[in-house]
Amino acid sequence: MRGESLTHRRGVSLKLKTTAVVAVALAAALAFLVYVVGVGSVWQAAIVCLALFAVTVLTFDLWVYRPVEGLIRRSRRRLGGDYEQSDPHYRDEVRELGRLVEALIAVFTASEDKEWVSQAIMDDLMRAQSLNRQLMDVGVLGREMNAALPYRETVERVLSRSRSFLRADVAALLLLDPETRAFSIEGTQGILAAASSSESCSYTPDCPVRAAVSSGEITRTKGHSCSLYPQTMSHQVVVPVKIENVGDMALLAASTSGSYVDLLTDDILIALQNHIQSALTNAHKYDAIRRQVVTDHLTGLYNRRYFMNRAGEEIERSLRYQQPLSVLMIDIDHFKDFNDTYGHATGDRVLQTVAHAVKDTLREPDVCSRHGGEEFAVLLPNTSGDSAYFVADRVRRTLRDTRYTGLGLPTEANVTISIGVATCPRDATVLDELMELADKALYQAKADGRDTVVLWGAERRERVRM
Repeated sequence: MRGESLTHRRGVSLKLKTTAVVAVALAAALAFLVYVVGVGSVWQAAIVCLALFAVTVLTFDLWVYRPVEGLIRRSRRRLGGDYEQSDPHYRDEVRELGRLVEALIAVFTASEDKEWVSQAIMDDLMRAQSLNRQLMDVGVLGREMNAALPYRETVERVLSRSRSFLRADVAALLLLDPETRAFSIEGTQGILAAASSSESCSYTPDCPVRAAVSSGEITRTKGHSCSLYPQTMSHQVVVPVKIENVGDMALLAASTSGSYVDLLTDDILIALQNHIQSALTNAHKYDAIRRQVVTDHLTGLYNRRYFMNRAGEEIERSLRYQQPLSVLMIDIDHFKDFNDTYGHATGDRVLQTVAHAVKDTLREPDVCSRHGGEEFAVLLPNTSGDSAYFVADRVRRTLRDTRYTGLGLPTEANVTISIGVATCPRDATVLDELMELADKALYQAKADGRDTVVLWGAERRERVRM
């Protein structure tokens, strides 16, 4: 029976060899993955792993497989009655086989070592899989952040994606004022609106945000209390970023448990930092280019093309929601005389001064543009004709009562304007007609002696037509 069992060991040895080769291949693959992550060179990792695989297989073949195979062959010959072919150097074959079996048991079947090796391999595989998922997630996050969007929309997207990626309860994007060294809040996620004012970020000596911005390094803190979020948010991570032509900023994310953030490697957080910096920089450049396209370079007001596009949107909104929309057409009185008498440089300074004065008098939702030459146009959403008249008269009186210095004008000189007002839907429901009526009201104001405001109405319409 012993001889018969030995004759069946060939199948066992083949299985042993196959198992060993598969195990070595898996180990080489794991070594390849770890080497790529650590070094970053695929070719170097491939060469090292192939060499490791070849040496291990060759060693196993020479020192384990071939001796066992030899014993099996001899046992089979003896089972067939061929005792003369016995090799004199292998007289004690059973003892030889015993030593080989003991060696195999010591290497492959020691229960404690086997469990430890298996657990170590599983831990490495889990870490590699986790790192791979994090790399994929941060890559997707970067592509979403870097879409060509206006700055404000990009800020909201950065906060939303970063908060989700870091699994944070709250997130805030802060901007450092280089003069006052105070932080203002660019945006928040997960924080009540009442706590989102710029005063919420008060100064503390051990503020993690200031420490991160000063060092330029990502910081992780525990137990720090900040006025931006509740004290239960005991785990924080601060990602400082420097935005070109904007300044120093920082992403602050806080959570009640920092278990997930603790699993993130520094390389992953640095990748997140680079994506945030790139996204905000690109968004700021996007806005700058967009402003150049839609603004007048001399006055800084919107240009005529932007005004007309915006006016078309506003008139549709006015008709849809039954809300009034008023248009002001403004012209500087005797502007040609400024150019002819004091020169075009002085004329340009007058245009800039009037533009700033008009814009400063208006509300945030109002749209002011340089319509051409010395003419300006203003959109007043949700403003009736009578209210628009008072707004226009306030602008007119502000400019008339201002004494201008440094413009190249005489000290007694003053600048006056004439304004025409028309309202949708009372006067017109089509943009071109509304603009035309405001322009007619402007010319009537000039005909009435300038430095005045004319509101288009039924009686005014008849008067102009005559």
